[in-house]
Amino acid sequence: MADKWQLWTVASCLVLAAGSVQADSLDAQRTRYLQIKQAWDSKQMDTVAQLMPTLQDYPLYPYLEYRQLAQDLGQETGLAVNAFIQRYPTLPPVRSLPARFVNELARREDWRGLLVFSPQAPKPVAARCNWYYAKWATGEQQVAWQGAKEIWLTGSSLPATCDKLFSVWQQAGEQNPITTLERIRLAMKAGNGSLVNYLAKQLPADYQTIASAVMNLQNDPQTIQTFAASVGPTDFTRQATAIAFASVARTDAEQARQMIPSLAVQQKLDEQQVQELKEAVAWRLMGNDITSEQGRWRDDVVMRSDSTSLVERRVRMSLGNNDRRGLNTWIARLPVEAKEKDEWQYWQADLLLERGRNEEAEGILRKLMQERGFYPMAAAQRLGEEYPLQIDKAPAIDAALTTGPEIARVRELMYWGMDNLARSEWSYLIGSRTAGQQQMLASYALKQGWWDLSVQATIAGKLWNSLQERFPLAWQSQFERYISGKSIPQSYAMAIARQESAWNPKARSPVGASGLMQVMPATAQHTVTKFGISGYSNSSQLLDPETNIQIGTQYLESVYQQFGQNRIFASAAYNAGPGRVRTWQGNSAGRLDPVAFIETIPFSETRGYVKNVLAYDAYYRYFLNKPDKLFADSEWQQRY
Repeated sequence: MADKWQLWTVASCLVLAAGSVQADSLDAQRTRYLQIKQAWDSKQMDTVAQLMPTLQDYPLYPYLEYRQLAQDLGQETGLAVNAFIQRYPTLPPVRSLPARFVNELARREDWRGLLVFSPQAPKPVAARCNWYYAKWATGEQQVAWQGAKEIWLTGSSLPATCDKLFSVWQQAGEQNPITTLERIRLAMKAGNGSLVNYLAKQLPADYQTIASAVMNLQNDPQTIQTFAASVGPTDFTRQATAIAFASVARTDAEQARQMIPSLAVQQKLDEQQVQELKEAVAWRLMGNDITSEQGRWRDDVVMRSDSTSLVERRVRMSLGNNDRRGLNTWIARLPVEAKEKDEWQYWQADLLLERGRNEEAEGILRKLMQERGFYPMAAAQRLGEEYPLQIDKAPAIDAALTTGPEIARVRELMYWGMDNLARSEWSYLIGSRTAGQQQMLASYALKQGWWDLSVQATIAGKLWNSLQERFPLAWQSQFERYISGKSIPQSYAMAIARQESAWNPKARSPVGASGLMQVMPATAQHTVTKFGISGYSNSSQLLDPETNIQIGTQYLESVYQQFGQNRIFASAAYNAGPGRVRTWQGNSAGRLDPVAFIETIPFSETRGYVKNVLAYDAYYRYFLNKPDKLFADSEWQQRY
């Protein structure tokens, strides 16, 4: 009670102080902002009402207004909501406000008011369902039916809000079994088994044969031959067969291969449809544990394929087996545009060098060196030359660009540690500016120490040569401190962090990896226990840059040591786990050079990750005044 009285007293004094002619200080505004939030959270609305008028000049005042509006949305008018949107068009919460108010008007059953407020259909699904229902309720049935069908045809489950629209659509006889079958196909493709079964049960009595067959197929793809033989061939049954077949191919490629002839006859598949089934199997026959007959069959399928990714997979298989003849054959099979990719330009040059066509090969490598990234750097090292960094200098910052309300809000959000909301503000600002202005804003963010926002600006603006802004020396003193006494270079640790989080200290992955170096909670706990790191008690601390860097660099050091201080292996292990890297080492069995090993990593995510980290390491070495080649001599000379 004493605390509440004290808060009220302070609030009263601040209200009186606000009437002073003297300019309000930012510190005083921040104090009152915090008091308003605390009062709001504890439902002291009198205090909120007293303090709110004193903060109208504070950059985050629009967020307080939004909170008030959202809290009272059930009583607001369309005019008031539109006025707020027009007053703060760039405020991040405003983007979802129209859809929220559409749903509120639907709750009130104010269908005409809803359409006046939102003349166009909103994007969020629940609001879009309400909008089309409003069209039906106001006599525009055909528009409603068209919208209902567009929303209905998805492999995902839909919100209950849509049931009202679908109910009138069905009652009007506009939803027929064909549209249900089409949605079943989409649900099967998305792997949404519960939706498949739900929809199959909605089919009418004269569709029960196909309904039962579909449910059996969804629940057990191994029944695919029974399905194909028992249902007449239609576009739907052929597509359902192909989807289930892909599932069988993933679990037993040879069984799936043997099924193809009978499925082709039973479902009357054309040549292209048969080829698609064969390609689903060919993807599963890219290992070395297959028979020579399977290998010949696979290569025949790949040779006839129009799938660039499948042919590229076959190129990588030849590369992994150090099969030079196969490498030449399959690179030649690639479409012209695919051959222009950095990786295949490099390997075409490699084949030319092997044949003694040095001038031709060096021409390709020199041209490649003019590009950015991993393979251009590898080309320079192959030629024994220094890689020419292209660094664009940002133009002088236009003061008018950095004095708007968006920048003021970003600054305050960063002050309060609301990084992700600041990123939303920043994203909208960057997206609405020209390329030149984006460069200025990236440079401004760098000067402010908003390192993740600097990176974000270069990504949004595709400012690939703005290297200082793309690769800021973020948390440099912390990295210096925590790599002290370790073998990992500072540039390498920073490259890992840059790849993992783009310097957003509040980054979280869907699986729980957190912070700058995206440390998993279990990894953090294991690391602090094994290496005696004190002061760590829970995973929320991983969002603190200091703690994250301390634990992340220690884990990276342990992985680096496990793999003989080799950054290729250590980077792959940091991303995919040490166990997988050991498996890949066993598969390559010392046949490969470093570039070939990286290109044959079977996970595309890890393959790209390792390439990025090595290139980023080179950039960071440059900015730390320790420029060097892409690969250390020990990494370049090692066999993998």
